[in-house]
Amino acid sequence: MEFDRRTILAGAAAAALQPLAAQSARPPLTSNIGTLRRVLVHSFKATDHQVDIRGGDVLPYAESDPIIAEAQHARLNALLKAAGCDVVEVADALDSAIAATRPSGVFAAWLDEAMPRLGADPARVTGAMLLGRDPATQYALGADGSYRHAASDSRSTMWTRDSAFMTPRGLVICNSVSQRRRRENMLLRFLYAHSPLLKDVPIAFDAVEEGMIIEGGDAMVIDVNTLFLGTGNRTDPRIAAVLAKRLDMDVLAVQTVKRDFLATAVPGKPQPAFELKLLLLHLDTYFTLVAPKHALTVPYLLEADYAESSPLVRFIRGARADTRLEADEAEAALTMLKEFGAMTLYRRGTGKVEKVDGKLVDHLRRLRWRFTWVGGERPSGEADEFRHFMRVTYPELRRQAANVVQATPGRVLAYDGNPVTRAALEADGIAVDTFPARELWAWHGGPHCLTQPLSRA
Repeated sequence: MEFDRRTILAGAAAAALQPLAAQSARPPLTSNIGTLRRVLVHSFKATDHQVDIRGGDVLPYAESDPIIAEAQHARLNALLKAAGCDVVEVADALDSAIAATRPSGVFAAWLDEAMPRLGADPARVTGAMLLGRDPATQYALGADGSYRHAASDSRSTMWTRDSAFMTPRGLVICNSVSQRRRRENMLLRFLYAHSPLLKDVPIAFDAVEEGMIIEGGDAMVIDVNTLFLGTGNRTDPRIAAVLAKRLDMDVLAVQTVKRDFLATAVPGKPQPAFELKLLLLHLDTYFTLVAPKHALTVPYLLEADYAESSPLVRFIRGARADTRLEADEAEAALTMLKEFGAMTLYRRGTGKVEKVDGKLVDHLRRLRWRFTWVGGERPSGEADEFRHFMRVTYPELRRQAANVVQATPGRVLAYDGNPVTRAALEADGIAVDTFPARELWAWHGGPHCLTQPLSRA
């Protein structure tokens, strides 16, 4: 199969399409597991700018320790390299793309469209400036002597999985629901079109070009013909049928929030059940693949028998009556949990719709999958189930216990600080390499989010 790489330009400087070499018989990867050969990361730096042009804060965010965060991310990279993985940095890919396109004027045209405040003098612009790492463009003063915003906070770029994800048919370039994060999608499109470090990556689908919303944390490649896709929270449900056709894969859409479509997020606009949507942000927040037909996932929420009696449902019902939780907020959360994990299957090639009974875990049980539970084995009895979930499972889920990535078969990389989930994985035959991540998990992502696999054995 052959894919086209689109040259990403703006306005009058749009260039012709650059054809890719035909995809080899061996796909870049065949599932979300297997030996990780090459991965794209964006290392956090303590000097990264922390002011965003779309932000509404009176003062810059300063609640995290950037020096510790940098060291924690560096530990992840060390584990990846120790596993034999070729780690490609976004910063390096960006520098090589700028060098390759500056002489032709392609870079200047892209810059003028993507980051116009830096477009007046493209000859002096560097990758460090675009990533908010050049001190000259941080906290600069304008002609009137007040702060002049030139470079935005690029910390969220470290979640490279959200900006694109690899499939057996090639890369899917994503298009975030967040207007702030869409510059990451623009940046990645530029890199994949022009960076010599990424020149051999086949592009299968470009959601920015198609005008559809999808974030890579919602995508899980199960095998060469099957993709699981979380929908409704950060990914538009309508894209599932499109991907089934374009990727020629069965797409099992797993509902996070029930919606007909997903609109662009509006900064500052209240979102009902926001805390719950943040806890269950993407599919990889509550479900990751750790071995063939073996998932690490959250208990209760993906089983139909607990749709109206899971520990979270019990807690919210009580909080609705005994705390200041507003009734409308509680009802939105309870509705979300009741329908959470429902599935629709879109058949490969055609996008034909098939309803699947039950919730995700129910369906996979019928297919003889194994499960390791976040928080470990579930106790028996309603009272003990509830206490264990609230005391152990919920805190570890909040610390991204379900969000792991496999670097080599039988081993996963995970955050430190989730001992019960780690012990459960090890009891089920999965080795776990951990690294400290207190400053990383607080930003609602885990090792799976921090890595964008380019190829697996």
